[in-house]
Amino acid sequence: MTFTLDDSLGLEAPGNDTFRSQTDQRYWNMKGPYGGWIAALLIKAVLHDLEDARFEPIALTVDFMKAPPEGPLILRRTCDRVGRTAAFWRVMLELPDGTPCARAMLTLAPHRETLIFSNPEMPDVPPAEAVETFNGRMLPINWAKLYETRPIKGKMGDVTSDAHSLVWTRDADGRPLDYLSITAIADSPFPRLFLATGRPSNISTISMTVYFHSTTSEMAAIGNDSILVDARCERSFGGFYDQHTRFYARSGETIAVSQQMVWYDRAP
Repeated sequence: MTFTLDDSLGLEAPGNDTFRSQTDQRYWNMKGPYGGWIAALLIKAVLHDLEDARFEPIALTVDFMKAPPEGPLILRRTCDRVGRTAAFWRVMLELPDGTPCARAMLTLAPHRETLIFSNPEMPDVPPAEAVETFNGRMLPINWAKLYETRPIKGKMGDVTSDAHSLVWTRDADGRPLDYLSITAIADSPFPRLFLATGRPSNISTISMTVYFHSTTSEMAAIGNDSILVDARCERSFGGFYDQHTRFYARSGETIAVSQQMVWYDRAP
């Protein structure tokens, strides 16, 4: 079976660490591709032909500079250094005329058996199957229809003074979890501003960082089970707010954490 995410992340490699790709309307947002899809495309440019399977993603930072229009895309990657304990890559996403749209820094490393000294407890929530599924088809954005979401707190249209949400999430077509899909899901929480005000406003993610806390085998064990997405905001000020998100497996283990800085223009 070909899953929607994989079908949308096509790469052609003419050579010299340059790739051609294409936007996909299935992952369209209001004014361009869904940011999680862009981030997944950038990380795929490194992972798809990685020769040393021991090296797995541990950190990804994506800066979103311009929403690309529908059409062809160019990706250019650079390996800055490969060492014994880490490898450092950069990837640029451009339009065919050279206009930059996004840039990413990806750090890879082999995981080792070491002391575990911190693991935050997952919030006490009902299991996914006990929570009503949100109808994403009512939203005017295509990508939301590709996820099965079960919101516990922070439903679209609700006003939450702390801009906090708890949502069980998974790919609706049954795709198993891996580094590509967790990267895409990292951008899935509803904007904090929407939860604070109860209605949509103009927003744009400027930068997103994802820290990966799971190995390939650990995510394979999760399969297509729902993961808990716990998102909150520390502060909004001067036209920007942050978003901090933890992603938990049903077992309670932290799979990943992410941070975002988001631009908004909502007047006082």
